[in-house]
Amino acid sequence: MLSAHQVRSKARRAVKRREEDVEQMEIEGGEINLIPYLDIVTNLMLFLLASVSANILFGQINTQLPDQGAPPPDQVNDPSKDPSQQLGIAVAVTKEKLILFSISGLEGSLQAPKLVLDLTGRPGDPCDGGYQCETNRCVKQVCEADPAADVTPVFDYRKLNTALHAIARDRFKGQFRKPETYQAVLMADPAVPYGTLISVISAMRCKMAPFGEESTTCFLPTADEKLKAAANPVDDQARLYDTARTPYDADQHALFPDVVFSGGFR
Repeated sequence: MLSAHQVRSKARRAVKRREEDVEQMEIEGGEINLIPYLDIVTNLMLFLLASVSANILFGQINTQLPDQGAPPPDQVNDPSKDPSQQLGIAVAVTKEKLILFSISGLEGSLQAPKLVLDLTGRPGDPCDGGYQCETNRCVKQVCEADPAADVTPVFDYRKLNTALHAIARDRFKGQFRKPETYQAVLMADPAVPYGTLISVISAMRCKMAPFGEESTTCFLPTADEKLKAAANPVDDQARLYDTARTPYDADQHALFPDVVFSGGFR
């Protein structure tokens, strides 16, 4: 009587012989075994589909600077409208520069920007957080070198914040600021790291605290129906306010928190 091991060995030899016989029959009959090729094609199709999906997803985030300076007609300043309601604030970011301008031309233009910032955050530069250092290392309010760290493009986010605060203050102070005016366009080169974009967006959101002081969360505009119906237009706990009933204050309220990514305009 054969043991289990002998049975398995005999079965494997029989299967191998059968495979060899089938392969020999295919060769003699001129037929090709297409199963391996179908496996390859299937894997390639899955890979291509995944690549296309990824490109669509990241194409909405990785944007480029505009290659033309003239905005379309619907973005040109309309003298019949309130200038404060058609600013079109835009921030363009590359790995070397940050540019602040307005599509309407009321607060600088692409040809003559409101603000241009070069790289900063190098070892020895002042900082009050790692995000202000290219090595993401801030020790005792000074950026430190770190040979093991990846160098990230860093700009003077406080200067950007100061410029945006001045625009919001001068344009909307004491007014009932309309919701659409909180929107700003961010044009980012695909090579700009995600961390840099997060720092830029943060600088566009609220007035930053003075250097070395702890930041506080500003009040954000909201379309919440409950708050609109409430007697008090400001929710101190949720840090929200009804824009239709609250005079704007750039020191307490958001600057340009509604950030829209764009590949530029033509």
